[in-house]
Amino acid sequence: MILGVAEPPELVVGRPTGNHLTVRLIGRMHPGSSDYWDGNWLISPISAHLGSFSAQLSAGLRVDELQTFRHGLEQMNQQLHGEAVLTSLEGWISLTVACRPTGSLGVTGELVDDPGVDNRLTFAISDLDQTDIPAMLTALSAIERAYPLLGQR
Repeated sequence: MILGVAEPPELVVGRPTGNHLTVRLIGRMHPGSSDYWDGNWLISPISAHLGSFSAQLSAGLRVDELQTFRHGLEQMNQQLHGEAVLTSLEGWISLTVACRPTGSLGVTGELVDDPGVDNRLTFAISDLDQTDIPAMLTALSAIERAYPLLGQR
């Protein structure tokens, strides 16, 4: 925080010193809108550092997409098995976090730099385990507090 200005909330999947991607939430795309369809779009650039690859996407995600991902992570955290999936309506990101019987997490996904164009980065992050889930849940909860779901479907 700089001089009382809070940093935008962000979700980090992976470890900052290793393979990871970060979804940063800057604000609502349509700040004057309170309906479900327009009001829940978020300016959410994605950065990724995966092996020798780096990517910067000017993505737009929805509050409900992040909420669905959080619900999947919560269930996985309680049961220590299953999957949590983050898929964006516009195709920016497809991300699956799977809990293996050993407690390790398998993260696979795909990033698209311009939906509708075929530039894709397919990736896997393999050095995570169940102890990484709470940090992701904390980040997603902070995002939902900053940007609550508006309207009804």
